Amino acid sequence: MPNSTDNTIFELALAAQQKRAKAGKHRKPATRKPFYDHKLSARQTTGLQAEQQAIEYLETQGLKKVARNLSCRFGEIDAIMIDGNTLVFIEIRLRNHQQFGGAAASITPAKQKRLRASASIYLPLLSHRHFGGKTPFCRFDAVCMDHGQMEWIKHAF
Repeated sequence: MPNSTDNTIFELALAAQQKRAKAGKHRKPATRKPFYDHKLSARQTTGLQAEQQAIEYLETQGLKKVARNLSCRFGEIDAIMIDGNTLVFIEIRLRNHQQFGGAAASITPAKQKRLRASASIYLPLLSHRHFGGKTPFCRFDAVCMDHGQMEWIKHAF
């Protein structure tokens, strides 16, 4: 008797799986739109242009881009690049005035803590993908843009 019940449960589960698989073939694949797909404000456009400019500058300095704008529950990492055998997490800040200390001063201890937490989420995946599963040396850099001047701060925190 238990054997026939097990077979019935197995057959029902198999039928449900086949039904889901068949239904999935006709559905349109889900596509995720980028966060900037909607109309951007002037401030958002300026920020994205500054990020692109900073990444291009770092690439001319020999870094290799791995990812950009990775988000998780702790926050967003603006850019992740490789410098030799080091994985570099980069925070890009743009300020047009020095009212509160400028771009570098805007990276508060709370922001640093969120960036470290975000990096710890992505580190296993990135080390597997780009370093053969070995945990690489990591560093946190900042690219600060004040009044059109760009400053790259290695080991910012």
